[in-house]
Amino acid sequence: MKNFLFALTMTALGAIGCTTNQTANQTTNLAQQSIQTVSYTTEYTQENTMITIKIGDTDFSAVLYDNDTTKELIKQFPITYTMSELHGNEKYYDMPIKLPTNSERPATINKGDIMLYGNDCIVVFYDTFENSYQYTKLGYIEDTTGLEEAVGKGNVDIHFELK
Repeated sequence: MKNFLFALTMTALGAIGCTTNQTANQTTNLAQQSIQTVSYTTEYTQENTMITIKIGDTDFSAVLYDNDTTKELIKQFPITYTMSELHGNEKYYDMPIKLPTNSERPATINKGDIMLYGNDCIVVFYDTFENSYQYTKLGYIEDTTGLEEAVGKGNVDIHFELK
């Protein structure tokens, strides 16, 4: 009988020990998954920057992406560029500074896109068209209603500022 009680006690203690270790391991794994989720969320949900673009008497609300290029560009704000006409679909300005780039070739440029050509040419597009050039994406104008009329023909002053 003594041997039976001893074996039963040892089995019970062994089961409790395994359960405790297993529970501890599960808790550790859940904690590690939570940390990974927090890191992933922080990395991929950075907020974009809201700006105002003023063309003549019209204000346009725009979004700048969270990237190294826009972080450097924002340091210049508030600023007004006298932007030149090109191809009947864009206004551009060759900046006196060079910005970091992450160029890609978007298949389509959309009306309201704001991009960097090369490392120093800011471009505001006022028409949608297929593209064969490389740009670094900076952001976009949220509502492009009246954009083409606001930029008009020829050179135009475009003011950029943080909201």
